[in-house]
Amino acid sequence: SILKFLTLIYLNNMDLLKINFVDYWPGYDKSNNYFYHLLSTKYNVIIDKEDPDLLFFSVDYGNVGERDKYLNHRCKKIFYTGESVPANFESDKSIKIRNHQASYSIGKCDFAFTFDFSEDDRQYRLPLWVLCIDWFNKGGYGNPEFILKPELINKNDFISSEKSKFCAMVFSNPTQQRVDTYNLFSTYKKVDGFGKPFGNWTDGESVKYNNLKNYKFSVCYENRLYAGYYTEKLFHAKTAGNVPIYYSDEKVSNDFNEKCFINMNDYRSLNDLFEYVKKVDKDKELYNSYAKEPLFKGGIIKDEFLPNSVLKFFSNTILKS
Repeated sequence: SILKFLTLIYLNNMDLLKINFVDYWPGYDKSNNYFYHLLSTKYNVIIDKEDPDLLFFSVDYGNVGERDKYLNHRCKKIFYTGESVPANFESDKSIKIRNHQASYSIGKCDFAFTFDFSEDDRQYRLPLWVLCIDWFNKGGYGNPEFILKPELINKNDFISSEKSKFCAMVFSNPTQQRVDTYNLFSTYKKVDGFGKPFGNWTDGESVKYNNLKNYKFSVCYENRLYAGYYTEKLFHAKTAGNVPIYYSDEKVSNDFNEKCFINMNDYRSLNDLFEYVKKVDKDKELYNSYAKEPLFKGGIIKDEFLPNSVLKFFSNTILKS
């Protein structure tokens, strides 16, 4: 067809870029993910396991060590993580880290995409929540199976759903802080828990959204304080229409509008947080002051998180080095 012919002409005029992905989380699709689609906007991208130009690797969730096959290969090694761990630019030997019942193995890289605020030119800050946005109109990546279109961040059917229930919590790692909060908040009103500790694992982001859309609040604590470590938790809660009760460090205002959520770190104790949440729950005007605030300041995502900015890092730094 004419469309196929034109597509071939277009691809032939693009620079060929061979890439591969190893040591990622279960269900990671090598040809349907953020980096594949990002690079495909400028390059003719193909998956090449034998001779990639770029090798993307993560923290080796399956303890397979696939990246070791490429130790002496010419490819540029790019570390990506959605965990609160740093990149390894120096040690030829993989760095082992145990964090909240999980073990990670961090191989040496040439470049990295992490949560870290860093002045190292080899590193780009790309927090996990950025990958929860459907920049390339794909609907989902398998894992995650559902991602939200940019134009639906501030207004969507989840947000407009009736909030008939008090509070939800979604987690699989029962940190003491999460358990204590669940127990304390449950003394006031019913808190619905979703996740492995509750025996109802919500596998899939669309299921999570459809659960959260019914609640006024959701408690969405990160599992630890780590500067820049902001995952999908606050993003999902706010875009599902909740007032998030969040736990993170003070730099979260770099990414998000701090007026749209309640940050546990702003309170001296869990009891103080609890009393304030009860106050917000009972005061419609106060509640709406949070609910009506956009997730991002002015309703605008910073340029540094937009695909074009990330693509420039590839073009101007990684592929030119």
